Amino acid sequence: MAVWFGKVRRGMAGVLACSMCVTALILVIHGRGWEVLPMHLCSLSALCALALALHPRGWMLDFLWYLGMPGAALALLFPAPAAGSLQFLINLSYAATHLLILLIPALMMLLGMRPQAARSGCALLILQGIALAAHGMNSVLGTNFLFLSAPPAGTPLEWFFQMGMPVYLMVLEALMAGAAAGMERLRIHMFERGGK
Repeated sequence: MAVWFGKVRRGMAGVLACSMCVTALILVIHGRGWEVLPMHLCSLSALCALALALHPRGWMLDFLWYLGMPGAALALLFPAPAAGSLQFLINLSYAATHLLILLIPALMMLLGMRPQAARSGCALLILQGIALAAHGMNSVLGTNFLFLSAPPAGTPLEWFFQMGMPVYLMVLEALMAGAAAGMERLRIHMFERGGK
């Protein structure tokens, strides 16, 4: 059974790596090479999920549990893939990447790994550091990492953006804080109250 799970884990890592490469190549082809930098939450989460599949570490699962998995779920619920001439490939790699951000940590939890208790605050502090770096890059490069400059098109965040940048940024903060807190409650329910 362990050998089978190992093969599944490596297979997922291979699909995720291919999906990320396809996305990067398409962005470069469309002259959007700066967007290849892993400064979106889902880009960072995809790298973390890839690392988790190949060389599991507890902190990787914590990052994905508290930030990556809720972010990927929201991205699938309100999809906003890049637009371009290779739209089918863009959509396919978008869906595959975000699904694997959910599936890889789920598999690792099936294998016995567990997110650590009360790490939501730590995850949010890490996110603040990432947000500062993303804001700096957005200012210099004219990018929109972490959607700090504008919301993804076609999502409910557009409504808050119309209320002004301070409201929009507060909503982003509240959304991630709520997601991390919700994941802590889910962790308690699943792994402490609900059994191990």
